[in-house]
Amino acid sequence: MNLFNQGENNKNQNIDNVKNNNFSEIKEKYKKLRSEIEYHNNLYYNEDNPVISDMEYDFLIRELKELEKNYPEFLGNEEDGESSPTEKIGGIASEKFSKVQHRVPMLSLSNTYNISEIEDFDKRIKKIIWTENVENNSKELEYILELKLDGLSISLIYENGELVQAVTRGDGQVGEDVTENIKEISTVPKKLKENVSLEVRGEIILPISSFNRINQERQDEGEDVFANPRNAASGTIRQLDKTIVAERGLDCYLYYLVNAENYGIKTHLESIEYIEKLGFKTTKIFEKYTDFKKLEKAIDKWHDNRKKLDYETDGLVIKVNNFSLYEILGYTTKSPRWAIAYKFPAEQVKTKLMDVTFQVGRTGVITPVAELEAVNLSGSVVKRASLHNFDEIRRKDIKIGDNVIVEKAAEIIPQVVNVVFDDRTGEEIKIQEPANCPVCNSELAHEEGLVALKCHNPLCPEKVKRQIAYFVSRDAMNISGLGDKIVEKFIELGKIKTIVDIYSLKEYREELENLEKMGQKSVDNLINNIEASKNRDFSKVLYALGIPFVGKFNANLLTKNFKNIENLKNQSIENLLAVKGIGDKVAIAVNTFLNNENNWKIIIDLQNIGLQFAINESDLKEIADNPIKGKNFLATGKLQKYKRNDIKDIILSKGGNYLSAVSKNLDFLIAGEKAGSKLEKAEKLGVRVLTEEEFEKEFLGI
Repeated sequence: MNLFNQGENNKNQNIDNVKNNNFSEIKEKYKKLRSEIEYHNNLYYNEDNPVISDMEYDFLIRELKELEKNYPEFLGNEEDGESSPTEKIGGIASEKFSKVQHRVPMLSLSNTYNISEIEDFDKRIKKIIWTENVENNSKELEYILELKLDGLSISLIYENGELVQAVTRGDGQVGEDVTENIKEISTVPKKLKENVSLEVRGEIILPISSFNRINQERQDEGEDVFANPRNAASGTIRQLDKTIVAERGLDCYLYYLVNAENYGIKTHLESIEYIEKLGFKTTKIFEKYTDFKKLEKAIDKWHDNRKKLDYETDGLVIKVNNFSLYEILGYTTKSPRWAIAYKFPAEQVKTKLMDVTFQVGRTGVITPVAELEAVNLSGSVVKRASLHNFDEIRRKDIKIGDNVIVEKAAEIIPQVVNVVFDDRTGEEIKIQEPANCPVCNSELAHEEGLVALKCHNPLCPEKVKRQIAYFVSRDAMNISGLGDKIVEKFIELGKIKTIVDIYSLKEYREELENLEKMGQKSVDNLINNIEASKNRDFSKVLYALGIPFVGKFNANLLTKNFKNIENLKNQSIENLLAVKGIGDKVAIAVNTFLNNENNWKIIIDLQNIGLQFAINESDLKEIADNPIKGKNFLATGKLQKYKRNDIKDIILSKGGNYLSAVSKNLDFLIAGEKAGSKLEKAEKLGVRVLTEEEFEKEFLGI
């Protein structure tokens, strides 16, 4: 071999070595990326606790797809026997529920954040149609633009008009049977308007208003808050205690009829009209376009208009309208080629975390709050953002002085998403858990099994202020006129130390009249409202005490079953659990609260003042003799004399039941103006319909 050939051989060998080394590095990168995506899949689909945004996740998937495109051998040689995340749909069916094989796979949608990719989607579809389907060449291609709801995908199966099964997406092939929980959602029809057998799919969502309320309650109780409405909806549907589902106020919107052609339906828009006629709830937002430029303008319009909705949307879906084109266009492993999702990028901004302050909640939970350099986000100036709890701070490694990314959960609540670690200078300061309450200086402590740090001082002024706000609220003692400024002033003067002291305010008429915006008439109204609250029934009083996890529903259950506060206090946790609808958390919380010395003293003081801590014998007799007892009621439409909650309270107080939806189990529907679909359904089922006057005359003797 001459020297030239030897040099060439050495050169070629070096090139091969470089290629092999690069290939090994790329393969290692691929394996790590797959592992990272699987980790986030588990958090999102199975734990309902994502730690990155949808956009960040989608970019990871795109990166993996690109690697698989360039190195197809990675896909054909899975060492662990598992298919790639790019070929899988959703998560896995939970072991808590029965597994169900989908009759037709529940595919996901391909998605994009880029309008140009929507245009590419249009071009691909037209090319396939023009190549494969000469018959449709002269026809205008119709697209339907609809909202992409951010919730939990669900499939509802009906036989002869009756709901027989509800199944989650799971991995697209096998889902979870959550039928009993779905039945607790009032907008899911239990019986259709026609006796048809079909499968319809949609989304279970939690309205933003309910999301904010639940998160505030969870924060007050020291529980982890939900990151967004989607997590809350998913976590709720997977509850083993269906009473929790009933209380949280989930909603359900439907958008897809499986095998619609079997019902003589030719287009997606016709299928929506059909399921609406059957009694299903839809968003009513299904816009038809033949001009693609107009469709793009509509996408721009919905960027802003979605913020007016009470449910979260993370994008829009563009679907071909004509079903006859679906088979021609076909499917990929994960998604149909006749639809695509355009996802709205979450509006995020970078700002500086200047400091952290600590808020004290009604139950003493300490919430860390980020004090930010003022920044404009989603149309408003943001100066503060929730950090939720100290575990979250440690997980995200947030420090004072960091540049952070902030976004609004459900477009309302500012929250710190992550830290811009590349901006760190080394001068950032670690956030320390406070040792003492920022308001009363009492020593703080963690409760066993809970994330939250709590102030346990029953006289902490901030706790008292928040407890009073809860106690006097409309659903509790309903004492209007007792605002924060009055409470703060009287706490400052030392005249209010607990909720008991509300009933002594009549002794300080002069001080009340001297407060800003308070005069003789306002003071008279306030004192009268305070006195009137002594007549609120036992369930309202129990709810007003603010026992953790005891909402209106559970308060009503407990008072009905145990009749008075002493009897309730003496019940073991086992006895409380024996009440249908009472779960572990409620039973433990009630037992702990009522056997706390400070809490019991407040209860005795309120009882001595004249508040109702028992169902009166006369009330019991009235319930026993009352025609409402044991009957099932529901009110709908605009009522003239009653608010919906008031009529509900009357029915419950007299031993009746108040249902969430019209069904064959309903005895009476109280109908006001514009009663709508509930009235139609009741009449079809033969449910007796009452006016307000008829209800009063027959059941209240008025």
